[in-house]
Amino acid sequence: MKAKLIGCAIFALSASFAARGTDNLQDLTARINEAAAKFQAMSAKVRYTDYNKVIDDTTVETGTLIMKKVRIAEVAGRIDFDAPDTRKVYFHERTAEVYQPKIKTVQIYDMGSKGEQLDRFLMIGFGTSGTELAHDYAMQVLGSEIVNGKSSTRLELTPKIEDIKKIVSKVELWIPDAPAQPYPAQEKIFEQGGDYRLVNYSDLQINPKLAADALELKLPAGVHKEYPQR
Repeated sequence: MKAKLIGCAIFALSASFAARGTDNLQDLTARINEAAAKFQAMSAKVRYTDYNKVIDDTTVETGTLIMKKVRIAEVAGRIDFDAPDTRKVYFHERTAEVYQPKIKTVQIYDMGSKGEQLDRFLMIGFGTSGTELAHDYAMQVLGSEIVNGKSSTRLELTPKIEDIKKIVSKVELWIPDAPAQPYPAQEKIFEQGGDYRLVNYSDLQINPKLAADALELKLPAGVHKEYPQR
């Protein structure tokens, strides 16, 4: 990611940029802290781009995500995928339910200890404070980019905790520069093997009014239940 510095002039330029980057990081951390304190729920249109390095293949899925905080470090949510295949995913506590309407089947997974890890990643940029991120990750501002038509600061998170290092090599967030928009417009999660998932959020709403059962799967009669882990 870092270009080699050759010559005193380039070094001086780099030092100047680094100083500005440090200031940006402090400001960004403060904005993330404030955003996390206010976060209770969200809804957005999502676009998932998954890359598999072994077969050099990229897949794209789109849908709608609803998520809300249910405890200090725990969230529940539902993703309604609309393309290329229709399905609904409901995650809550340590359970994930995947409903496939075409075959009228819901698969129920016990996430066990992985449920806590899932919550940790889902809350990055939303319910996790900048202070908490700084504890778990080395944070670096990489510059500014346009995402969803808006100028955004690209933030790199490199794990410092061994448990996190086993799962991801790094995480990148794109935070809109507008002060009123401190939540990520995009994030990218890199796995250790070279795979990654890029998530783009649009029509993002923070703390929308949600019905008590807004996240739950509303299954029609006759749906077959499967428990793949049994």
